[in-house]
Amino acid sequence: MNSTNFEAELKSRIRETANLGVHATIALAAGDTRLTAFALADGRVRFDADLKADVTFVFDSAATALGIVTGSEEPMDAFMDGRFRADGHLPLAFVLGLFRPGVDTAPPP
Repeated sequence: MNSTNFEAELKSRIRETANLGVHATIALAAGDTRLTAFALADGRVRFDADLKADVTFVFDSAATALGIVTGSEEPMDAFMDGRFRADGHLPLAFVLGLFRPGVDTAPPP
């Protein structure tokens, strides 16, 4: 899956109200290849692959990344298997829930 298709898939799944109160810039990568980046602010999501990220979530493949952000794979399982890691502020991983129906994306206390 190329970065254009990956980003289009994420855009189709956004629950913008899920990120109210979150201000962060997040990049998603498969190995050394950046798939996309997005900024969250004021309940909105803005995609721009060139954004400087607060955290980069690195996956072993684009398929793993898509599976985790869309809910077909569990992030903790992928993390424990070494298929998912964070370069930066790991607690921002909760934000990935904005692409997953029914997932609480409230920041941890």
